[in-house]
Amino acid sequence: MKICGVVAEYNPFHNGHAFHLAETRARLGADTAIIAVMSGNYVQRGDFGVIGKYRRAAMAAQNGADLVIELPLSAVLSSAEGFAAGAVSMLGALGCVTHLSFGSECGDLALLRRAAELSIDRGAIRARMSAGQSFAAALQSAISARDPEAGAVFSSPNNTLAVEYLAALARHGSPIEPLTIRRAGAAHDSDAPDALPSASFVRARILSGDLSACRRVMPPAAFAVLSAALTCGAAPVHAAACDRAIVAHLRRMSAADLYLYITGEDGLQNRLYQAIQSNGTFAAICEAAQTRRYPLARIRRALLRAYIDLPGSMDVAPHYLRVLALGPRGRELIRLIGQTSSLPVIVKPAAERGLPNAVQPYLAHDVLSDDLFALAQPNPDLHVGGGHYRKTPFCVPEIRA
Repeated sequence: MKICGVVAEYNPFHNGHAFHLAETRARLGADTAIIAVMSGNYVQRGDFGVIGKYRRAAMAAQNGADLVIELPLSAVLSSAEGFAAGAVSMLGALGCVTHLSFGSECGDLALLRRAAELSIDRGAIRARMSAGQSFAAALQSAISARDPEAGAVFSSPNNTLAVEYLAALARHGSPIEPLTIRRAGAAHDSDAPDALPSASFVRARILSGDLSACRRVMPPAAFAVLSAALTCGAAPVHAAACDRAIVAHLRRMSAADLYLYITGEDGLQNRLYQAIQSNGTFAAICEAAQTRRYPLARIRRALLRAYIDLPGSMDVAPHYLRVLALGPRGRELIRLIGQTSSLPVIVKPAAERGLPNAVQPYLAHDVLSDDLFALAQPNPDLHVGGGHYRKTPFCVPEIRA
């Protein structure tokens, strides 16, 4: 049986995601099992997930994913390089994944591989960053200097992440075979309506209350999950809902404190400190701190790391496998992973306290981050702590032969 990994945020799950899963099976075979490695309650752009992780995972499990596992929080709140490295490390740790499917704007695996090979040597990239370029700009200019066609792929965000997946596979010496599906529909972060929309389009409609537009671009089961979350006040969730809490926490920190939550040594902590002292909302702080060298997403990630006490030194590789949802073959895959992986599998969070001491610091960060996420939900009754231990994975009925 082919087992294909997919790395996603599903923030939220929409028709474009369903298209990607269907195309993956069309390319690899209808009997291919799909394991989605998904961001949890926070996402790589430096924000809260618009809906909680268990609900987003349920959307995926009802629309093509056989198993949904949470990507480590330290990988989620990292650069594209760290995000990809954590995801590839997790897929490798499963011990049974044969393929990795990811979207890209160009759809040309050979070209993406050329770009990935050139990106592995980071010397020229670091030199450009020292001169004031952001990582993304330094990466594109360094590759373009050696191969203009390969450098051009970095003009599109999904291509950039695709290259990082391929580079991570190469660095790990992974036997996992890559597969790229050409992105269809609206462009990344586009606010244009389309049958295959961008996730940012759907989030904007959720925040504006335009549920009719959401219904048109989401699979029915996913829309039902969204509707239920909105009805009970579990969504929408965003950083602005915790403005005072975030700013109050950040105001307690010195520049030296902030440095602990930054990846890379480049003086960003001083800029963050000044922005925090001069502005009163999370959005305004981010706007004041960003520059060409320090893009908005990096600023947002650094501040969220500080808020949830997630040091920049935290390992992006997994120390356990947290199950968020089981699709039709989920139980079968968990049984298989139990034989192929050396990492503990967490199905019921209440059992986490019995795991080895070595993983408890990582689990503690998960618990705190989930409790802080709870405070951003619209319904005050959901603001209680300890919800992390009361969650259980969503389960789709198992397929029986």
